[in-house]
Amino acid sequence: MTSVKSKILCLSRSYLAKLLPTLGLHDSKHEYLHIVQTDGEAKVVEALGGRVVLNMQAVVREAFSSSAPVVWQEPNDMREVTGFSWSAVYSDRYLVHFKENERRRIAGVLQQAVDRLFKEHKFVGFLSEPVALFITHVIFYCCRKNDVKPLLWCNTYFSGHFYFSQESHISIPVRRQALDQANISQLHENVDGYVVGVVGDKKGPLYHHSFSGTKQHRFSYFKQREGSSPLVLRPGWTSRTIQVARLMRALWNRIVFRSKGDFMAAGAVAEHSFYLKCLFARTSIYDSMPEGPVKTNVVFPLQYEPEASLLYFSPHVLNQKTFVEMVLKALPDDRVLWVKEHPNQFGSLDEAGWLRLRNSYGNVRFIHGRQNGRELIKRSSLVVTISSSMGMDALLLGRRLLVTGKVFYDRFTGAIRTRSYEALANELNVEANYTLMDNAAANTEELVEFGRHAYPGDPQPSENLYKDKNLSLLVQAIQAELQPGSG
Repeated sequence: MTSVKSKILCLSRSYLAKLLPTLGLHDSKHEYLHIVQTDGEAKVVEALGGRVVLNMQAVVREAFSSSAPVVWQEPNDMREVTGFSWSAVYSDRYLVHFKENERRRIAGVLQQAVDRLFKEHKFVGFLSEPVALFITHVIFYCCRKNDVKPLLWCNTYFSGHFYFSQESHISIPVRRQALDQANISQLHENVDGYVVGVVGDKKGPLYHHSFSGTKQHRFSYFKQREGSSPLVLRPGWTSRTIQVARLMRALWNRIVFRSKGDFMAAGAVAEHSFYLKCLFARTSIYDSMPEGPVKTNVVFPLQYEPEASLLYFSPHVLNQKTFVEMVLKALPDDRVLWVKEHPNQFGSLDEAGWLRLRNSYGNVRFIHGRQNGRELIKRSSLVVTISSSMGMDALLLGRRLLVTGKVFYDRFTGAIRTRSYEALANELNVEANYTLMDNAAANTEELVEFGRHAYPGDPQPSENLYKDKNLSLLVQAIQAELQPGSG
C-alpha cells in the first residue's frame, strides 16, 4: 500500500521553477505543489512532473476579463499574525507601480486564490526563498492561520551552509535540532577557513565576480536564469543588450497585462529602466580609492535594490539616499563618507538623486561597484550599514560597525545597533567608534554558534546547485524540519 505524502506549498518563480520540482523528485516523503508567476514557469514545473496549483499570471488575467468585483481588503489581524507591521500591498516591488483600482484588483484575486488553496489542501510546510512580494506575505499569513510551517531559506555568511527562517524577520535561523558535537568541529573548520579567506580577500559570496568560482561568459545569463550559474553581472554590451530585451519585455507586458501579460513583469518597467541606466553610467562620477588618513574615512556599502533584505531587515528605511543624507549631516566635520556600490549594481550612483546629494555635500565620495570593497574598508576607520554582508566583512577586518537593520550580526562583537536616526547620529559622534579593534576571534565563535542552527547545502544559483549531493542535502534539511512533531 502506497503511503500518502504530506504536501508542501512552494513559491516556484524564477530559478525555483526548476529547482523546487527537482527537489520534489528527490523527496520521497512530500508532494510539492507549486505557485508560479507565469505561464512559462508553469510549463517548466509541469515538464519536471510538478503540479501547479496557482498560476498568478492566469488568475490575474481571468480577473480582468471578468466583471465580478474583486477588491483587496487587508485582514484585520494580518499584521499581528505575521509580525510584519507594514502594508503587504505597498511593500510589494511591483504593485506600487499600478493605479489604485488595478492594484486592489490584483491583490484581491491573489488573496482569494491563496485562501482557496489552504481550504482545498492540508499543507505541512511552505517552501520559498524570502522574496519581498505581496504573494509571500499572503501565504505567510495563511500559514500562520492554518498551522503550516514556513521554511524561508537564506544563505549563511560563510559558504556551504544555509538556514531556514520561520519569521518575517528572516535573520533568525531555525533548526529542529542544533548540530551535534560530532559535526561542530567540521563547522568550525569551515568557518575558520572562510574567515581567513575574508581577511585575506580570497573568499566571498558567489554573486561577487571575484568569488563566483566560474568564468563568466556572454551567455551566462541564461544559465543564471535556471540557477545553474551564479548571478553575476558583467559590464559591457552583452549585458546592455540583454537588459534592453528585459526592458522591452516589461514594456510589452505593461501594455497587454490585462489580457495576456505577466503583472509582475508589467510592474517592473521602472526597475528595468533603472538597471539599464546603471549599465551606461559615466565613469567620471566616481572617485579614486582613499589614500588616507584612515581615521577620517567612513564607509557605507550601497545595497542592491530592490532587495528582500532591505525590506525584511529594515522596512523603516524608505530609501538609501535619505539614509545617506542623514549620515552626512551627522558626521563630524573632518570625516568623509565613501559610498560603495553593490558589485552587481555598478552604475547606480549615476542617478539624479545621488548626484544632487554629492553636489550639496562636500563630505561624500562615490566608489564604483567593481572596486575592492574590503580594500576600501582597510583604508577606513568605521563602517555604517543597513544589512549588507560588507558589514560582517568590516567586523572581521577590525572595524567597528554601526548597523540599523535587524541582521544576524547586529549583536556580534564590534557591532553597535542603532534603531533610529537619532541613535545613529549619536554614535557617529562618539570618537571611540573610529578606533580599530581585533574582532576576528570573537566573531569566528559567533559565526560558529550561528552555524549550529544552519544546514549544510546551498540553495542559491551555482554550478553545484543541481548536483546530486547538494540536492540530497537540501531535501534532508526540508525533511528534518517537517517531520512529525517538529513544531
